[in-house]
Amino acid sequence: MAFNSYPFLLGFLPLAVLLCRLVDSYPHFRIWMLVLLSLAFYAYGSPPFILLLVLSVLINWLAALAYVRTKLSGIITAAIIADLGVLAFFKYTNFLGYNLGLVLGRPMPLLDIALPLGISFFTFHHIMYLVDLRKGKAPIYPLGHYALYIGFFPQALAGPLARWSQVMDQFGRRIYAPGWQREFCLGIAFITAGLFEKVFLADRLGRLIDPVYAKALSGPVANGDAWLALSFNIQILFDFAGYSDIAIGLGLLFGVKLPFNFNAPFRSTSIQDFWQRWHITLMLFLRDYVFYPLANSRILPRRLLPLQFFGAMLLTMALCGLWHGASWSFVLWGVLHGCALVICSLWRRYGPRMPSLLGWALTAMFVLLTGVIFRAGTLQAAWHIFQGLAIPLDLGRGHLEPFFIIPLVAFLLPASQDIIEMLTRRPRPWLAGLVGIVLLAILIELGERNVNGFAYFYF
Repeated sequence: MAFNSYPFLLGFLPLAVLLCRLVDSYPHFRIWMLVLLSLAFYAYGSPPFILLLVLSVLINWLAALAYVRTKLSGIITAAIIADLGVLAFFKYTNFLGYNLGLVLGRPMPLLDIALPLGISFFTFHHIMYLVDLRKGKAPIYPLGHYALYIGFFPQALAGPLARWSQVMDQFGRRIYAPGWQREFCLGIAFITAGLFEKVFLADRLGRLIDPVYAKALSGPVANGDAWLALSFNIQILFDFAGYSDIAIGLGLLFGVKLPFNFNAPFRSTSIQDFWQRWHITLMLFLRDYVFYPLANSRILPRRLLPLQFFGAMLLTMALCGLWHGASWSFVLWGVLHGCALVICSLWRRYGPRMPSLLGWALTAMFVLLTGVIFRAGTLQAAWHIFQGLAIPLDLGRGHLEPFFIIPLVAFLLPASQDIIEMLTRRPRPWLAGLVGIVLLAILIELGERNVNGFAYFYF
């Protein structure tokens, strides 16, 4: 069930708010109502895999319970391996089979495997909790709290990747406690902003550039259209930032504050700065649960620790690329960003101070160019795009306004949460009217076009 669809906006969401309002005075029912609503939401979007989600929650919660009682760290290790094994089966079986076939010189049979929605995100949530439990940082929680942490419907399919410490204590509290009206209105503002980013920015840009990438799969891109393909990262910014803002807004409607996920990444002045602003919760997960263990482990002698540090950086970003998709083009994209991070680290230590404007230009150019590799699907298609950049864009063509206007929003405006905080600092009747008008415009737009799914549902 997509957040930008009539069934969700006009059906599921109002019903969920009403049901939570009815049980808000009953502590024993409050959290389980949200659990049931989350399961219903997930079942609507991925009916065959609802059992997988339920079993995943039960098995990991029982593993946590067993570890607390026995202190056998092998239980946590086994649970994490099982989680990663399930993820690898659904996401990488055919990728491994295809590459094995190349090594053996004969094609391997490919399986018809559908990717369960949100499997990467609830797997990562399991890992964060279990690792912290073994470190003694996380306590054991009742089943209802843990089930809601994994399956809370605003973040179940594509994040943000909230730490247990950020949300667990919020579960079970009264939603409609004194002052709930402000949080509720703030939630509506975030939902409206997210829908606007998705419907009027990401989707409009996508309708312009998707045909270019489709054309690149079959041959060179002529007529200067390849330049349009460079705006893919702008499209996915507003697609995923829009989803994240909607998720944050939905969380506020149900008394839960989720972490921010984007902070105006195209205003970054270095690639390090960019990755501290883009998909923030994922990068914090990779930093704390992948990079730090690799960089701090005793693999190489002390004199070679800088080499280990940079190797860990490269491997972390390569895994980041592989997580985004089972393709060598994704791995290449991750390795390129890992190399850029290494070069940036060395420059900051040994190079002269780079002017902010130059750093911004180089960062934006690198991100937009490597975004072609990410989006193209194959290295050959990416090469067709890069070849097409030798032909100037025909500025006289019509319908190019999104290509020029929407990137300006990404480059010039602050983060959406900063804009919303500034506008909602005190009650403004005109703002409520504006939100209502924008919501109406969004509903009209959704009624006139087919609903486009969010990009990160498939990662």
